[in-house]
Amino acid sequence: MGNHTEAQVSWFDTLEELSIDVGSSKEGWDKIVEMVVKEVAMLKNFTSLQFCFPNIDHLDLFVKHSPVWEKDSYFTFQFSVGFHDSACAQILESIDNPTYNFLKLVNGQGVDPVIVKVLMKTNAFGLIGHKGVSSLSAFGIEKMNKMFNCLIDKCHEIKTIVDGHKTSEAALKWLENLYIKNVPKLETIWEGPIGDKSLAQLTSITLCKCPELKKIFSHGMIQRLLQLKHLRVEECYQIEEIIMESENAQLVPQALPKLKTLILLDLHRLTRIWANDSLEWPSLQGIEISMCDMLKSLPFNQVNATKLQSIKGQQSWWRDLVWEDDATKQRLQSLYIRD
Repeated sequence: MGNHTEAQVSWFDTLEELSIDVGSSKEGWDKIVEMVVKEVAMLKNFTSLQFCFPNIDHLDLFVKHSPVWEKDSYFTFQFSVGFHDSACAQILESIDNPTYNFLKLVNGQGVDPVIVKVLMKTNAFGLIGHKGVSSLSAFGIEKMNKMFNCLIDKCHEIKTIVDGHKTSEAALKWLENLYIKNVPKLETIWEGPIGDKSLAQLTSITLCKCPELKKIFSHGMIQRLLQLKHLRVEECYQIEEIIMESENAQLVPQALPKLKTLILLDLHRLTRIWANDSLEWPSLQGIEISMCDMLKSLPFNQVNATKLQSIKGQQSWWRDLVWEDDATKQRLQSLYIRD
């Protein structure tokens, strides 16, 4: 916009693509942004919009007045609401796809109806530093039927990602990547009943710096994770079991059939991955374990995890492992890589 004090975006009435990437802290932007939003909302022919809205009211202004938003199913958007944090943007870019509809909500408060409305069309969602909600379910999670990627970071009041008690429908059935970081009160990913087809396409879970997290896979959750390929858990100091036996008493040997990589870092209380060696781990290829000193055994034997190629870990940890038999130790020793 340069030094212009008046916005004349509507001059470009035939414009099809528009990108306005101005951080909300940019000097002078707050004085013209409302005018710019009104002008952009008047455009009738564009098919793609990238825009940084300083606050939720500006997003609401666009949604209420844009004919393209209401009518054009081919319209794609990349929206950021709130302070533009380059570090958060970098994380989101790693899970984003330029063809996706993308919403990043930063330092917001509560649940505004316009957010629920935008989320119905959103493919990639970043919730960063948000206050006033205890779970993602507050945003009407049963309506997030187009979401593929989800990042939750620095949300200090969230206790669970999905509250199954608040919906009877399948939730996040197209979600592929779930990235959770710096959520200090998080206790579970899913609380309560889990509907059929929920999380059916989830392929990657990353959990980092969630000091109160105790349950990764609550009751009935693993049975839905037929596509899960990658699991990373880091600096979650209450975790004692990756798969809790008390939550998964009837777990079948074919559980997590597509899991390829398992990364466990700095989990001070972790004592076991699974209660025994009953799981087949048919797709598991690589494991990385670091600073998990209380983990004294691995859930493998001579015949399971047949595709396992590497186990990376500290030498002191490997040396202190306890083995069921020498044959298993000998087999896995050949796969060990010193960290």
